[in-house]
Amino acid sequence: MNDQNKLAGFDVDLSNRLAQMLGVRAEFVTLDSQSRIPYLTAGLVDMVLGGMTRTPERARLIEFTVPVMTETLGALTVKGTPYRKLADLNRPDVTLAEVRGTTPVPWIQQHLPQAKLLLLDNHPDVLRAVADGRATAVVDDLASIGAIARTIDAQWLPLADHADEVDWDCIGVAKSDVTLRRWLNLALFSLHTSGFVEDTYRMWFGFNMAAPIPAQPYF
Repeated sequence: MNDQNKLAGFDVDLSNRLAQMLGVRAEFVTLDSQSRIPYLTAGLVDMVLGGMTRTPERARLIEFTVPVMTETLGALTVKGTPYRKLADLNRPDVTLAEVRGTTPVPWIQQHLPQAKLLLLDNHPDVLRAVADGRATAVVDDLASIGAIARTIDAQWLPLADHADEVDWDCIGVAKSDVTLRRWLNLALFSLHTSGFVEDTYRMWFGFNMAAPIPAQPYF
């Protein structure tokens, strides 16, 4: 919700653009994650966005479009540090600030075991620790910390690569909506190749997509 108490964000902008292309007005229904698929299968909404990761379990119930965005672990440091890739952080003189109890912590323990961990309570504290030099970097999904990073005065530098594990976020539609899914695939291909998706992602999340989506014209 923005300062005018209206829905705002990447998925809102994307939905409005798709509605404009269809010649209709988007109507938004806010749901918790457990209600999204039941609302879709019951015909109460036409499509579902907002981090709708494509999984085999969900695909038993709904159809997915081509990917809209990706979620994966990347690393954020500040300009002037010598690190360029995740593997560069696997050193005993590197400290990674992380939110305790989150997914990146066990990933770091497995893939970057030589790095030290500084565990804090929230993302603002984590980013401030990197900005003021108490930590070298933070490993996380950069989309989840981009908006917070913009509020902290630092010359942020995303590292050039990402974890092997990538989640593909799509638009979910009902299995019976074959025509809608086909149209959305074409529309999303157009919005990817025109730069709309990438520009909108960067505007809201502050960085480029860590795992870019290759524009695929065949569905």
